[in-house]
Amino acid sequence: MAAASRYRPLTIFITLVLLAGTGYYFYSRENQSKTAAPEYTTTTVVKGDVVQHVTATGQLEPLISVDVGSQISGLVQKLYVDFNSTIKKGDKLAEIDSATYRQKLRQAQADLAATEANNRLQHLNTDRTKSLFEQKLVTQQDLDQAIALLQQSDAQLLTRKAVVENAQVDLDRCTISSPIDGIVLTKSTEEGKTVAASLNSPILFVIANDLAKMKITAAVAEADIGNVRTGQPVSFTVDAFIGREFKGQVTQVRNSPKTAQNVVTYETIIDVDNADLRLRPGMTTNVSIAVARRENTLKVVNAALRIRVPESLLPEKPAAVGPKTAAPAPKNAGAATSAAPAGERRTSAAGSGSEGGGRRSGSGGGLSGFLGTDPTPEQRQQLREIMTELGLDFRNGPPSAEQREQLKKLLVERGVITAPAVSSSDVVITTRTLYRLPGGDKRARPEPISIKAGITDGLSTEIISGLNEGDVIITSIALPGASNAAPAAQPSRSGSSNPFSGSRRF
Repeated sequence: MAAASRYRPLTIFITLVLLAGTGYYFYSRENQSKTAAPEYTTTTVVKGDVVQHVTATGQLEPLISVDVGSQISGLVQKLYVDFNSTIKKGDKLAEIDSATYRQKLRQAQADLAATEANNRLQHLNTDRTKSLFEQKLVTQQDLDQAIALLQQSDAQLLTRKAVVENAQVDLDRCTISSPIDGIVLTKSTEEGKTVAASLNSPILFVIANDLAKMKITAAVAEADIGNVRTGQPVSFTVDAFIGREFKGQVTQVRNSPKTAQNVVTYETIIDVDNADLRLRPGMTTNVSIAVARRENTLKVVNAALRIRVPESLLPEKPAAVGPKTAAPAPKNAGAATSAAPAGERRTSAAGSGSEGGGRRSGSGGGLSGFLGTDPTPEQRQQLREIMTELGLDFRNGPPSAEQREQLKKLLVERGVITAPAVSSSDVVITTRTLYRLPGGDKRARPEPISIKAGITDGLSTEIISGLNEGDVIITSIALPGASNAAPAAQPSRSGSSNPFSGSRRF
């Protein structure tokens, strides 16, 4: 008992030292986390090609395929082709037992011979009656009756000839021939089977004209069909050839909609060159249609568009930062240069409406959407004259789609602007806020930059204005000492840090 009481002060002292050390450790770590510099992951604005695609699925089909059936009933006596047989127009495909139809033909020919004999006799009787009438040996009634009997005999002769021709046609149909050159895709009968063609014509063969030229019938969603035009290049893949990409071209966009599970799609026809005959009918294709292309344009990775920088890392008085070089911003871009990262505005390249910009003052406030980012005074004046001619005033709200098209048409006709290089629908321009590191220095504060973004290929986005080649853009931020449990690009609302975790990424 005396020994235990002797060591008790030592135990208390050691416990206090441990508690003090632990507290100091976490206190110093907290201070380090507050003073440590954030870690930036960056990317560089570069020049390159950006191609926007519309994706869909479809099925390979021959350009021309013919269903060959039988118009008569009977027993299939002989087959001359099989699957994948190459045939020419007029080649025999199959024969149906013709015994019944030969008998019908012989019966019809016999009836025709009897009718012809009766018709010859009627001709002689009529000629004789005419001669007697001229000699006034018979009455007019006898002559009229003889002529009527002759006409009935002629009609009966025509009927018998038609029956013979019909019997001959049925006999000829016992031999089924190919209507086109091609290859047999489907054979739906065998020797010894009976063909019943009483109600409809049963399909015996499906023949494809030329598998070197094929087509894809792709189902394009209604949200994407507005960007699809004839002549656009297409690339597609099939599961049979992994890693190989095939080429095609849009040749038709059908207006007839198809609805499946409340999804509306439109059939788009794509011509495919299959010179090596590797593609086969019925293959499922994953189609990618190039609806817009920009070559040698400024672009940035899409991760830079999703980042949200904490306000504590921004300059104390953030100011709107424009592009480093010339090309002054449009007059209506004042709200777009705000450093606030939340929200964005979308404007059409062919119109002046915006979702968050409100009504613009003056008739020239919406001109940049038609004339570009740097219109000349002469262009502005010409546009105002055309607007006055059409009775348009942007102060009363954005113009309708028909008014925009009419205005664009007059601008092109009068040489104010040039026709668009890409024959696709109006490109939607999005105003976004990116964060640039001045000079690429990761110790500097990020600068909020308002940019105008164009098309995207899913990985990179076209930069229309606001940045220059070589600018260093932030794609993510790691704050030492902050919770890394928060999802990327979404900082914690409270902003508090957890001393037991590493860093938070934005």
